[in-house]
Amino acid sequence: MAARSTGLKINRKEEKYLAKGFYKFFLLIVPLVFLVGVGISLAQKKVGGGEFKFEAKGSTGPVLFSHESHVNQHKLKCTDCHTKVFKMKKGQFKMAQANHGEEKHCGVCHNGKKAFGQTKDADCSKCHKK
Repeated sequence: MAARSTGLKINRKEEKYLAKGFYKFFLLIVPLVFLVGVGISLAQKKVGGGEFKFEAKGSTGPVLFSHESHVNQHKLKCTDCHTKVFKMKKGQFKMAQANHGEEKHCGVCHNGKKAFGQTKDADCSKCHKK
């Protein structure tokens, strides 16, 4: 078989060798592209960095906050909380038990109307994990 662009002739042995190399390349690249695509797809499902853990001195346990449940399950948008309710600067969120029941921070939604409240002892374990 002759390669027209270069004027080189390729014999059958070389042709089989090239075909074999192509198939090896193909069998390597296709799964790799598939795995990268799956990885990107799974990474996009994580919203806002996953879960955050807040722990205050004297609290009933650390609070585990899940961006995924708030966005995917409860259909909130990032802008519903950021930057209206929560600033985007690390260390700016300070909340104490005295703030429970106030309509700021988590209490903007967790007021007993939009979502479960923060004032009943039965609600503590919904956020505070031991």
